Amino acid sequence: MSTLPSVPRPPSRRRLSGACLAALAALLGPALGPQAARAEEAPAAPPAPEEGAPPPAAQAPPEAVAVASDAEAQEALAAFEEQFKAKGTKGDERVAARLYALKALGRVQHPLVVERLFKETRNRDADVRTEALLQLGRQSALPATAGRRVIEALEKNKGDETFVMAALECIGSLGYLGAGETLRALMKHKDYSVMKHALDTIGELKDVRLIDVVWQLLKDLKIDAGASWDGVEVTYDTGTAGDHDQKMAEKIGKEKEAANAGKGRSAGRRMRDLGPVALQVMKALTGEEFSGSIAAREWMDKNQALLEAQQKALAERERTQP
Repeated sequence: MSTLPSVPRPPSRRRLSGACLAALAALLGPALGPQAARAEEAPAAPPAPEEGAPPPAAQAPPEAVAVASDAEAQEALAAFEEQFKAKGTKGDERVAARLYALKALGRVQHPLVVERLFKETRNRDADVRTEALLQLGRQSALPATAGRRVIEALEKNKGDETFVMAALECIGSLGYLGAGETLRALMKHKDYSVMKHALDTIGELKDVRLIDVVWQLLKDLKIDAGASWDGVEVTYDTGTAGDHDQKMAEKIGKEKEAANAGKGRSAGRRMRDLGPVALQVMKALTGEEFSGSIAAREWMDKNQALLEAQQKALAERERTQP
C-alpha cells in the first residue's frame, strides 16, 4: 500500500496515527491533474563526471513557472473538489485530507486556482486557512493576482499574528510589489515579531520605495546613540558609513555582556533588537553599510536621483506584474 506524502502544516494540537495515515493513503488516490503530476516528478540526477574531465559548463537558469491552460486548471479543480470532500473521514483525518488536497492544488498555476485557494482562507479551521494561504504564496507565475488575494486574506485575519506573519512570507516569496501600504502599516504593529517579519519582507523585496520607513525606524530606535547586542546597550558612533562603529560597539558590548546576565528582556530591549535587522535591510535596499540613521540619511540625500530612478522602475515593474 502506498503511503501519504507528508503534509507541511503549522504547529497544531492535531497528531495523526500511522493507521490514520495509511487510511488516507488509500483514500486520496492519484495526484491532482496532469500539471500536478508533473510537479511530483524529480529531475534525474546528472551523471558523475569522469576523473580528469573538464568542469561542466554552467547550467542555464531554470525556466519560469508556466501558467496552466484553462483545461488543466479545470481538471485540477475538479479533482480537488472531490478530494477536498474527504468522504469517509472525520476529525483529524478529514483535516489532513483537506490539507493534502490544498497542497496538490497549489502546484497548478492559474487564476482560477488562486480564487479557489483564496476561498479557503476563510475556512473555519485555522490549519486549513493557513495552508490555503501558504499555497497562494506558491503561485509564483501570478505574483500580483495571488498577492492581492494574500493582502485581502491578511486584512480579514489581521487579529491573528501567526496568520499575518505567514502572509508576509507569502508576499516575499511571490515578489509582490503592490504591498507597500500594508507593509507601512505593519511596521507600526504592536507585536514585535510582526514588525520584524514586515521589515524582513521589505528587505526581501528590495523595495526602495519603503526606504523612508526603514530609516525612520533607525531614527526612532536611536541607533546612532546606541546599539544593542545580547541585551547590552552600547554608545559608539562617528556618523560615518561602514561597519567600523558597529564592530566597535559589538566589541564593547561583549565586554559588558556579563552585567546583564540573568536579567529579563524588557519590551524596550526587544525593540532595540530590531536595530541590526534594520541596518541589514538598509544594506539590502542600497548596497551600502551604515552605522546608523545619520549616515543613512546622508547617503539618501546624496543619492536622491538614484533612489528616484529606482523607485520609478519599481513602480513600472509593479504595474506589469501578472
